[in-house]
Parts: sequence; structure tokens; C-alpha cells
Amino acid sequence: MSILTFLSRILGYARDLLFAFIFGASSSADSFLLAFRLPNLFRRLFAEGAISNALIPLYLDIKKKSNEKIAQSFYNSVFNYLIIILLIVTVLAEIFMKEIISFLAPGFTEDLINKTTFLASIMFPYLVLISISSFIGALLNANGRFAIWAFSPIILNLGMIIGLGISYFYFAIPELILSWAVIISGILQLLVMIFWSLKINIKIKFSKPKVSKNIKKFFSLLMPNILAGGILQINQFIGVIFASSIMGAISWLYYADRIVQLPLGIFIVSISTILLTILSNQKAKKSKKNIDQQIEFSCLLMLCLTLLCMLGLIALSDLIVDILFKRGKFGLGDVLATSDAIVMYSIGLPAFGFIKIFSVIFFSEKNTLIPFLISTLSMLVNLFLIILLVGNMGHLGIALSLSLASYFNVIALYIFLHKKKYWKLNKNFIKKIFKILISSFLTYILLITAYMLILFSDYFSLSGFMSKTFTLSLLMSFAVITFTVLLIMFRVINYNAIKKRKFSDLFMERKFG
Repeated sequence: MSILTFLSRILGYARDLLFAFIFGASSSADSFLLAFRLPNLFRRLFAEGAISNALIPLYLDIKKKSNEKIAQSFYNSVFNYLIIILLIVTVLAEIFMKEIISFLAPGFTEDLINKTTFLASIMFPYLVLISISSFIGALLNANGRFAIWAFSPIILNLGMIIGLGISYFYFAIPELILSWAVIISGILQLLVMIFWSLKINIKIKFSKPKVSKNIKKFFSLLMPNILAGGILQINQFIGVIFASSIMGAISWLYYADRIVQLPLGIFIVSISTILLTILSNQKAKKSKKNIDQQIEFSCLLMLCLTLLCMLGLIALSDLIVDILFKRGKFGLGDVLATSDAIVMYSIGLPAFGFIKIFSVIFFSEKNTLIPFLISTLSMLVNLFLIILLVGNMGHLGIALSLSLASYFNVIALYIFLHKKKYWKLNKNFIKKIFKILISSFLTYILLITAYMLILFSDYFSLSGFMSKTFTLSLLMSFAVITFTVLLIMFRVINYNAIKKRKFSDLFMERKFG
């Protein structure tokens, strides 16, 4: 799953590279990105998480207690209800699109609002296509098939790359071609998901929706989940509202967010998705065996990965953005503005990871209300911090506010995890966290020192693309090796587990015979 997600992110970078080359951080870029964000807002509400988090635990529970036929009837009823809801949302959004855009971008001119409204109207039906794909993906995940849903974003990225290529070589209007590429890609994604679902005998039918006890239970889990996800997206749109008055800020924040989302997409989404299925299976079997161990392993793995990515992004943000985007209409000023935003977003990386894992624990317990309430409080904290920081820090205050609000979210989630007795920290776990933090701090000091020596040394030249890429690769390898060695020295990870490829024992202290 991580390999396919990584491939998707590489193609996503190629897409963003072409986008930055053609658009830079212009008003046209801001217009398209806001229009593209709108269906993605609802996609993340209905598709990325909400459906899976509500459907998988309930589906596995019904399948275990009853049989496949009843489980099939359940997910078909859910599907038909979702289609109705999605169509209503799409029609309403199309009718009031201009009002929505005007509210989200008060800093846009009238012409820019009209242009953004037109682009958003084209792309919004993507919500229906990707939400159905996500529904099928959740069923595939519940049946132990994780790869195909991880492959699905590759289709969107390829479609947008082709669209950008067509617009560049045939001198077409790029934002218009790109908008239609999104819709065509959504159709292809859905067709691929339908094909694979039929291969493993998952049959989805259009029929009259039925009201049952299980359907009511599903929506009682789904609604708080959607609202919790909605709060997270509102957090980001609060930033867009403030950023719309700063020319280029929406684009800078977008490029920075895309880079920071790379480790989240590759590692954290994969870890949390698989953890949800594991915990839900164990709950359905009424087995508590190894639950704490699974959660602990996920938390430690997530913390190591996010801290390593965080220190790398903070130390090397300018070099990363320079290599990835500095060409075409994307100039030095855009590099500096984007790299500074990366630093602010990176501070919150570990918090973003813990939010995912802690939320999964609640979802596996069929408790979606607490994450929603905490997300609501987090949104208010984010809004307060933006108002406090944006005046002096500009777009950087928007990025930093989201990171700080995420730590508030994590602390609150853990307090309730402990209170509900779902999971709690133990002394050994805290000790390992402390060692990981020390290891990451030492790695950062050594990495930034190595980078400074390269910058101010006559033996290295950073004038060309290849030399910059080689230097970045060298420094990244240095950081990974240093961090790993320090973790082994501090006995956080078991060297024998790496040597014998027994990765389930990676954080075990015992030695193999």
C-alpha cells in the first residue's frame, strides 16, 4: 500500500511540477486551486476516512455475526442512501457555486470569482465519482485488499499530467483543460474500482434504500465522522479565506502542503488504514489479544517516520523547493515563501500522525462523537491563532496555526482515550518516546551542520540541478542512517529484527536466539 501510495505521490509531484511551471503562483493558479479544493473538501468528508471509518467496523461485525448475504444487503442499502445524498449536495453546490466562492475568497476580484465559479462548476461532480470509488475501496479494504484503492489516485495524477501537457503543447487554456481532466480521471477511477470489486464478488446494486437497525447505526457513526472531517477541512478553508487577500499565498500554501502531505500519504494513511481493519476485526471477534501491542507499534512507527520527515523538511526546505519547483513562472521569491511555509507545516507532522491513529482507536470502538467534539474545539483554537498570528506572519501564521491547533487536538484525544480506557501510555512506551525525541534532535543538529558545511564549502557546488539533487539525496541518506543508528544505540529498535526481517518485533527489546 505504501509503495503504491509513494508512486502516486511521485506522479503527484510531476503534476505539481508542471502546474508550477505553467502557472507559478499567479492569480490563475489561485483560482484553479480554490476551485479544485471545493470538490476535494467534500471528497474528504464523504470519501477519505468518513465512509471507511463508519463502514468497515460495522460491515465486519455484521459479516461475523450473520452471513455474507446480510452483509451484502447492508452495504447495498448504504450505497443507495449515499448516492441520494451526494446528488443532493452536488445539485445544491452547482446552484449556489458563486455564493460559495465569494464567501471562501473575499479577497478575489469579481472577474476572478466568476472564473473560479466556472471552474468549480465543471469539477464539482468529481465528488460523486470519487465518493463511490471510496465506498468500493472501503469494502475492498475490509476484505483485505488494500492495494487497488492505493492505486486509484495514480489515475487522477496521470489524467492531470496529460491535461497539463495538452494545454502546454496546444496552447489551450490550462485551467479549463485541467478541470475536464479531473472529471475524466474520476470516471476512469470509478471504472477500475468497479472492475476489481466484481473480481472478488462484491456486487453493488441500485435499488430502493431500506431502513434497518444496521443502516441507522451506520449513519449514527457516519454523521459525527463527516462533521469531524468537516471541521478539519474548515480549518484549512479558514486559512484560504485569510490567504485570498495575499497574492500568491493560496499557491504557496498549496505547494507547501503538498510536500508535507507526502509522508502523511505514504506512511500515516497506510498505517492508520491497516490498523483500523486490524482493530475492527479483533473487536468483531471480541478478542483483545495484542490490541495494545498493535496500537503501540503503530504509534512508535508513526513517530519515528514523522519526526525523521519533520527534521528533514525543516533543515532542507529551501533546497527541496528549489529542486522541485524553481523553474518557469515559479521564481526565487516563490521558493522562499513556500519553503518557509513548509517549516511551519512540518512542525505539526507528528501531531497529524497521532490524530490519525488516535481517531482510528475511537472509530474501532464505534465512537465517533468524541473526535468530532475535539475537532470542533481544535477549529476554534486554529481560528484564534490565525487571527493572532496572520497580521505579523502573513501566510506563515496560517500554516503555523494549523500545526499548533493539531497538538491541542492530540492532547485532547489522548485524555479521552485514557478516560474511556481504550488505550493508555505505559512507562516503557514513554521511555521509548523520550529516546526517539533525543535521537531526532541529535539527527537534526548533525544534518543542519552537514548542510551548512556543504553550503559554505569550496568543494561542493550547488549551481546546477544535478548537483542540488545529488546533495539532497546525500543529506537525506545521511539523516536516515544517522537516525536509524541512534535508535539502535538507544535500544529503541531491535537490530536483530531488522537483520532477520522480522519487522513485527522492530520495537521489541528481547533478542533472538
